Amino acid sequence: MMGDRMMKNRWLQGIPALLCALALSGQVAAAGVQRTFASPELAVTALVDGVARNDGAEVRSILGIQSEKLVPLDSVSLDDRLAFLAAWAQGHRILEDGDKVARLELSTGWTLPIPLVHTSQGWVFDTQAGKAEVRLRRIGRNELAAIETMRAYVEAQEEYAEKDRNGDGIREFAQRILSSPGKQDGLYWPTADGEPESPVGPLLETSDLKDGYHGYRFRILKAQGKAAPGGARSYVKDGRMTKGFALVGWPARYNETGLMTFIVNQDGVVYQKYLGPDTAAIAGAMTRFDPDASWAALPAR
Repeated sequence: MMGDRMMKNRWLQGIPALLCALALSGQVAAAGVQRTFASPELAVTALVDGVARNDGAEVRSILGIQSEKLVPLDSVSLDDRLAFLAAWAQGHRILEDGDKVARLELSTGWTLPIPLVHTSQGWVFDTQAGKAEVRLRRIGRNELAAIETMRAYVEAQEEYAEKDRNGDGIREFAQRILSSPGKQDGLYWPTADGEPESPVGPLLETSDLKDGYHGYRFRILKAQGKAAPGGARSYVKDGRMTKGFALVGWPARYNETGLMTFIVNQDGVVYQKYLGPDTAAIAGAMTRFDPDASWAALPAR
């Protein structure tokens, strides 16, 4: 199912949240005082030791009060902590950028988003810079997930149309994401054990989710404009969507969960465009798949 395709490397995504959750769970160390270290190696070792002992006060003293700005949106599981420690034990190194900046890299090639910087007092974690890096990584991760969701949507619609879902003798595409109660008129419907699963999971319906599905909201488009291959036309005839299908995906929170807006139709080519601060209003009002010259086609897989 579509949801299963988006769960790779979950623990890597959770490490910044893990560290900050530990920091916020601890009793206050010396107010406003952040620990410094004689070397990056000592700083990283102290941080990992605090995580291993689940010592929130220790982690907070290492990361400083700026860690409060990285409060995780989701709960942090024991699995996140154990996975981080396992990756650390498997292998790690310190990457130095001159003599002023250093980063922790695990054997997987993943680097901790919070860098170490050298000050007059010693080495310290720059959690403010880490906040910006976490945001950039979140946006990049969400945009990649959104692109894969657009492609998976095409597959889901094709799967949906393989059968006559309502018994009227006509195969058609779904005009909804969630099916009406007791029906299969959308891409998702609940199934009992042993029954074939619906083409997508329920999380693609994002209207009631603050951060959408992996930071994005999605809506089915039922027509295309003149810039689309074949020209302008409705996908719906006699109440049934048989002439094609399309989807638009946009950031649930502009500049926080994503930047780009994406569209796709039955041809499977995903297009992207930067709509700016008014992204939600522009994308939310979109009714047609219309990739004019302002949209950029993304390479196929």
